[in-house]
Amino acid sequence: MNIGIINYGMGNIQSVYNAFKYHKVEASVTKLEDIEKFDSLVLPGVGAFKDTAALLNPYKKNIKRFISSGKPFLGICVGLQYLYEMSFENGKWEGLGYFKGVVKKLPEVKLPQVGWNNLIVKGKTPILKNIPSASYVYYINSYAADKKNAFATSFYGTEFAAVVGKKNVFGTQFHPEKSGKIGLKILKNFIEVTKNCL
Repeated sequence: MNIGIINYGMGNIQSVYNAFKYHKVEASVTKLEDIEKFDSLVLPGVGAFKDTAALLNPYKKNIKRFISSGKPFLGICVGLQYLYEMSFENGKWEGLGYFKGVVKKLPEVKLPQVGWNNLIVKGKTPILKNIPSASYVYYINSYAADKKNAFATSFYGTEFAAVVGKKNVFGTQFHPEKSGKIGLKILKNFIEVTKNCL
């Protein structure tokens, strides 16, 4: 099993790599040109959607081809947001369009949201296996997707999507690699999803 962590210049690569290393699982940092050889992929993200989209949009076909293969794919933070159709962060920017909907600014409370917030688990998805509702996870975000169809949400001025999933594609708005034992368990669940697809 070989998990690829996409390095496109915007991700929290080292922390994600260390989280998989904790689980004694081989993970490799990869360029977008080389993603097809991996058993599953993680798309981390830190920073602005505009910059993320500018770097990723030239490789849309590569990402869509990988997803169409049925291999597991996990987007983290801006990596999750990119899976939606559009973001309105400082303009209007096109995403991958795998999930229907858009990414909007959280209400005018203190932004960005930085720190721990609890999950409201609303449905079953493999990456939330044995994750109890009210578990705390770590956020750094000012924008989020609508709670519609989310498997878990959090509240910060409004309720928003915390965990989403469809078929082999999953996303977390929070950073599991910074979320202690709960985050490590979520990544362990993603490892199990990958194993089941081999």
